[in-house]
Amino acid sequence: MTFTAKAAAAQVRLALNAREVFRARAQTRAILFAEGIFDLHEAVDVLQADAEAIGLVDEIGQDALQAIMSQAFGSVRWRF
Repeated sequence: MTFTAKAAAAQVRLALNAREVFRARAQTRAILFAEGIFDLHEAVDVLQADAEAIGLVDEIGQDALQAIMSQAFGSVRWRF
């Protein structure tokens, strides 16, 4: 494997790791929202801002990011 191929493979692993970390954070914030710790905007806006700050939106796209958040927040039972 050449240096550029190794670098590309490392970037793919980092992108997957960033996506999985984001997914875990989204699930955690969804649980905290469901428990009434955060309101919906507080829970989601921080996730969006962090994803933009680390370049995750550029890597996976806004639609994929929204799908992760939607899945996380759709999987919790709201207390309303």
